[in-house]
Amino acid sequence: MITASRQNQRTKKQKYWQRHIEKWSQSGLSQTAYCREYKLKTKSFTYFKSRLKKKNLPVQFVQVPVEPVRAPSFLKLNIGSSFQIDIPDGFSQNTLTQVLQVLGGV
Repeated sequence: MITASRQNQRTKKQKYWQRHIEKWSQSGLSQTAYCREYKLKTKSFTYFKSRLKKKNLPVQFVQVPVEPVRAPSFLKLNIGSSFQIDIPDGFSQNTLTQVLQVLGGV
């Protein structure tokens, strides 16, 4: 049977770690960096994080900005296994025609 004093001690410890876990989740720091900054043992932090998570504490999501994937600004034209031409956006049709005619004669 747990004594009132021991239960009070557990509650204080849980609140202590709960505050740190909430601060960490809002800090933007990695778990290791946060523990280093506040001089906490990483293993203890991980233990209480998983233990408190099991108690159905609210989960907080953080929006991560996503940079759009940029399409290449050129087209690669492979002619057989001998030639490869990189054609940039806004290329000159006349120049490309002349290059292809020259390569056709090779």
